[in-house]
Amino acid sequence: MSFLFNNLATIAVALVASTAAWLFGGTRGDVMIHVSPWLLAFMLEIVVCFPQRHKNETTYEARDRVWSALRHDPLTWISLGLFALLLVPFVNNGLCPRCDAAKIAEGISAAPPVSFLPFCVSRIGHLDVVQWFALALVCMVAVRHSLTRHGKRQVLALIVWNGAALAVFGFVQQLLGAPGPLWWVPVGVKEGSFQFFATFGYTNMAGDYFTALLGVALALWRDQCDQRKNERMKKSGSEKTERVYGMFWRKHYFLIPAAIFYFAALNTLSRAAIILATSLVIVCFAHTLVTVLSRMRRAKRVVVGVWSLLAFGVIVFFASLFMPESIQKEVNTLGTTEVLDRVTGKGQYHVQVATELWKDHKLFGCGGWGYQHLCVPKMTEIGIDLRTLQTTGGANVHNDHLQFLAEHGLVGFGAMVVLVVLLLTPVYRGWRQLVKALRFIKRSDPNCPPRPMQLFVLPAPVFFLLVTVLATVIHAFGDCPLRSSAALTLFFVELAALPGFMVRIHEEEPKSEILLASHHHHHHHH
Repeated sequence: MSFLFNNLATIAVALVASTAAWLFGGTRGDVMIHVSPWLLAFMLEIVVCFPQRHKNETTYEARDRVWSALRHDPLTWISLGLFALLLVPFVNNGLCPRCDAAKIAEGISAAPPVSFLPFCVSRIGHLDVVQWFALALVCMVAVRHSLTRHGKRQVLALIVWNGAALAVFGFVQQLLGAPGPLWWVPVGVKEGSFQFFATFGYTNMAGDYFTALLGVALALWRDQCDQRKNERMKKSGSEKTERVYGMFWRKHYFLIPAAIFYFAALNTLSRAAIILATSLVIVCFAHTLVTVLSRMRRAKRVVVGVWSLLAFGVIVFFASLFMPESIQKEVNTLGTTEVLDRVTGKGQYHVQVATELWKDHKLFGCGGWGYQHLCVPKMTEIGIDLRTLQTTGGANVHNDHLQFLAEHGLVGFGAMVVLVVLLLTPVYRGWRQLVKALRFIKRSDPNCPPRPMQLFVLPAPVFFLLVTVLATVIHAFGDCPLRSSAALTLFFVELAALPGFMVRIHEEEPKSEILLASHHHHHHHH
């Protein structure tokens, strides 16, 4: 019972982040609206009333600490500001040129009551966006303030195991020939005509979600490796001969969900996910290989390097040999020019339309999902031939950053960017301290990180998580992965959990201690 009480905050965040993933990735507002108000109320209570306690801290002290941290953190205020900004359009809404055509024909003005305030043209569409952000922002603040360092890692582990269950469920659905996510088919859609995986009705959201989970699983795997190494170094010789097998298992069990996620990401048939998941794996293993090789003597280094390359070659060979036809088809269509075109949006009229829309409402945008309602009239206005339009996915700009800018303006977009910068600040500070501490280390020192030191001085899990966040940001240039509550929440939770993997440097520690810490990640609570 006390375990439950001590970890209520961790369980709550994991529960909220996972619920959205099981409910069609949180993309269906009509389903989410029955759940999100309760999740939100539950989260707010947990964040403030039951934060995780540090060692020798009472619940009252923990509450006090969290309450004070929340009040003094600009992140809290910007989140509240963004949320307030998203609430205004409910009272200040205009008419939609398509849905309210009859009213407009009668001569009712389509403009919102107050022209200079944030507005929307569809309250129900806007409510969708408000739900995603409410949950994501509360989870982010909870991870940042209500969880201890250990809790920050724990919450990612819980989300990973839930994601593994979700992916396995997706494969089961496929084997049993489900017509749609959770055996449900949207109204007016022919069975078997739309691609989906697990519970996500849209391939790119699923692709991004499983790619992000892959990165998180790899980060937790490296964290486990570093912790076990640290434990082993602390033990005396007699204890060192403990069962190697148990040790191996405890070090590497996060590779199981990682493998599941990799195949899940490929199986979504999202081309962006195929590229990004594969790149993520290559970057993470290259990083690991360099770290491992740097600790070896030269002769051993050559042997291990050669074997690693051989193993990699064999994997690639068998992967291409046994690749399912559906994936093969997607891989064959991947060309550099096409990918670049998709990311820059050169050939996509959506980008042009979204930019024009944004110019009309620079500060606050046209409201959540406003693009969907305003894009066709806008196209007519700027002279795009409507017969050439793509019918599927036409509600999206296929560029998350641009769609957010068009729908929430400079103010909303600015708030998002500031949130990300604030979440990265502690990592940047820690990194600068480490670089400063390691300036004068000799290359012969066993604790010397590999070159370039500036890169390898970051704890590996932090580096992996940053690469994962970057993958989502890149994916968002070519599609709309963050228009899913599950993907958006995971994105913010990953960022907020970063300090849980950082090394704390105390000024009074001698240099060598710091190096040990930076390399082997002391595992202790505050």
